[in-house]
Amino acid sequence: MRISTQTLYAQGVTSMLDQQAAFSKVSEQLATGRRVVNPSDDPSAASQAVTISQSQAVNEQFSDSRTTARNNLSIEESALNQVTDTITRVQSLIVQAGNGTLSDSDRDALATEIEGNREVLLGLANSTDGNGNYLFGGMSGDTAPFDEDGSYRGDDEQRQQRVDSSRLMEVNHTGSQIFGGVASGNQQLARQTSESASSLPITFKGPEVIDASARVDGAAYSVSIDAAGVTISGIDAEGNDLSILDDEGNPLPSPVAFSDGMTLAFNGLSMTLSGDEQQVAEAQASGKATQLVIEEGEASADLFANLDGLITALSTPIESEADQAAFNNAISTASRQFSNSLDNVLAVRADVGTKLNELDSLDIIGDDRELNYASTRSGLIDLDYNEAISDYSLTQVGLQASQQAFSDISGMSLFDYLR
Repeated sequence: MRISTQTLYAQGVTSMLDQQAAFSKVSEQLATGRRVVNPSDDPSAASQAVTISQSQAVNEQFSDSRTTARNNLSIEESALNQVTDTITRVQSLIVQAGNGTLSDSDRDALATEIEGNREVLLGLANSTDGNGNYLFGGMSGDTAPFDEDGSYRGDDEQRQQRVDSSRLMEVNHTGSQIFGGVASGNQQLARQTSESASSLPITFKGPEVIDASARVDGAAYSVSIDAAGVTISGIDAEGNDLSILDDEGNPLPSPVAFSDGMTLAFNGLSMTLSGDEQQVAEAQASGKATQLVIEEGEASADLFANLDGLITALSTPIESEADQAAFNNAISTASRQFSNSLDNVLAVRADVGTKLNELDSLDIIGDDRELNYASTRSGLIDLDYNEAISDYSLTQVGLQASQQAFSDISGMSLFDYLR
């Protein structure tokens, strides 16, 4: 069969171009490290790789979100650590204030130091993050949550951060959670309600829980002490009027005569009353009276109000036995208030620590997920260098062979055989 010169040239050029294209493709794969350089190289693998890349992007967003959440919680933890130290210092000053040998000027000095601690706590309550947002204002991050008088101006909504596909985490606590309240039933507190000028020289200790099953959470009870004796008012867990109980738990006839160190048991609580029996009897005979109110869950609702009350008590001169009793009761009340406040702050810190640990766990999960994504994506589009180098050598030989064949054929002529 006769083959024209044009056909020979066309076939030779086509062969060279095919070999050159194959050689260029392998060269590009080696240069990029990718088996799939263009989607057309392997449409199925390219499509799966795009899906995995999208999943990697989402995983990276969650990682960035966790970093933001961790920064917020770490800043809060730092502030709460200082709050803890300051409250602990106030508690130490309360213990000092209970020393009966202190003079009015000594108590004034303690009041001055507590005022300084109040300013520290107010500054911490109005702490900001690195972006100038207030930590404890709830969603109102651009407004100081606490006024100078300690009033809370923020809201009660916590900021939330999506830290994983199935986890929406609160990344702050509100000022009311930290400095405002103790949940109902978490504390019991007694306070004296009568004016010190007309009160009996009686101090109290407690109340303490002795039977949790008998308590009515969130209730308030009052202990009245007057010329008739000691009377308890309130409702028990079964809806009956409260009574003072004897050692065997039986109700005592009301009122009960006062005695130094007497223990009152009621509503699952126990408190102790102390005072000079002769002085109390004389005060009772003159018509003086006092009242103690035992509140659950509400008496320590405001840390700054409690500080103000403590400062006032320390700044008030003690001029009589009744003044001394009122002061002792104020110190007893403050001791319980700040114990409750510290417990509340520590509970918030525990919650912050739990969330930081959870973020660490989610980071580990996210890192493992990223490794799986990267491995799967690499298997789809990345290059097998051993195979690619072998292909490179073969296509190079093929290209050289096609070039040599074209050169030989194109140089052939019929006149070569006529010489």
